[in-house]
Amino acid sequence: MDTAKRFLLSCIFGLLFFAVARSEVKVSVLTCSPGDEAYALYGHTALRYCDTSRGLDVVFNYGCFDFSTPNFAWRFVLGETDYMVGCTDFSNFLPEYAYRGSGVVEQVIDFTDDEARAIFGELLRNIRPENRVYRYRYLDNNCTTKVRDKLYEVLTADDSVVYKNEIQPGKTYRDALNAPSGEHPWYTFGVNTLLGVGVDKEMTQESAQFLPLDFMNALDGIYIVSANGAERKLVREKNILLDEREDENKVRSNFTPFNASLLLLLGTFIAMLCELRKRRTFWGVDVLLMSVQGLSGALLLFMAIFSEHPAVDVNWLIVLLNPLALVLLPIYVVCIRKHRPMGVAWVQVSFVTLFFLTALFGLQVYPVPMYFCAMALLVRSLFHIYKNKICDLNIV
Repeated sequence: MDTAKRFLLSCIFGLLFFAVARSEVKVSVLTCSPGDEAYALYGHTALRYCDTSRGLDVVFNYGCFDFSTPNFAWRFVLGETDYMVGCTDFSNFLPEYAYRGSGVVEQVIDFTDDEARAIFGELLRNIRPENRVYRYRYLDNNCTTKVRDKLYEVLTADDSVVYKNEIQPGKTYRDALNAPSGEHPWYTFGVNTLLGVGVDKEMTQESAQFLPLDFMNALDGIYIVSANGAERKLVREKNILLDEREDENKVRSNFTPFNASLLLLLGTFIAMLCELRKRRTFWGVDVLLMSVQGLSGALLLFMAIFSEHPAVDVNWLIVLLNPLALVLLPIYVVCIRKHRPMGVAWVQVSFVTLFFLTALFGLQVYPVPMYFCAMALLVRSLFHIYKNKICDLNIV
């Protein structure tokens, strides 16, 4: 009889243990490594919710957008891009990243079942049609910061967040943006050209978490301290769900912004040497240089006035890429063709001088290729001013 009772009790405890094991509820942060598409260069962050008792294993993704949205490209330029939160089964999430060769790292958050279910309730409210759309801002309201904010929402008012992983002293938003995009030099050059002084600010521990990989590293050092002083690590365990796969067939071009700007400067010198030899001025060189200068400046001015994107409103690069160059260009051509003095070239010299002064005083960090472009404009302008005094030659 005792043996039968012990057997029955063992079965009951076994079933209870099995039920508890099957009812595990967990919340995980999924970090996906960068891809080659422009929208995937910095990677991606998503939230996984798994409740084995209910057969749920889903991923919430704040990085959904629709290219077919009317005027999508135009709205993106204006900073009026609306992103959405979506939900998909976990089994459908991994294959997409496996296909493109991206790695996926899972960080299981040390939440109680009640905290996990609370965040799940918030996520369900977010995917309702009236709540799922939000205005995307790449520095402070994106797929990564949304996930971070959801994690903090379930903490009580008495809980405090402690960061034990120090960020690099003096690290700016520009430094953070440049790091993952290093293998895409033209993209990096474009970002550094369009973004002004706003991204040269030093980041705090929390603001540095706007990029997926940086947030993943920060999570490893985040602790939650309760009102009674009890401390717990936010990440309970870390798993590699997919290994990143390097594309061996990827071909990288040597035609980078650095090389292109250097060729521009060398080409300007060669053009001037040819002009000295032939005793004439090739005004087509000025049309090329000043058209690029003026049109680029017009883009910067347009972004500063009309775009809602952060950090494009104040951009000191506009003193070099100045839209006034488009006004000066016809005056240049007339002076060259009518053999008139080129005093107007001093205006260009002033543009370049202001550019170097803003760089000297640290008002903004400029892409290195811009210095070569500035030198090309400077030597070209000085050539026009002093060309008839060089070796006493009369150049027309």
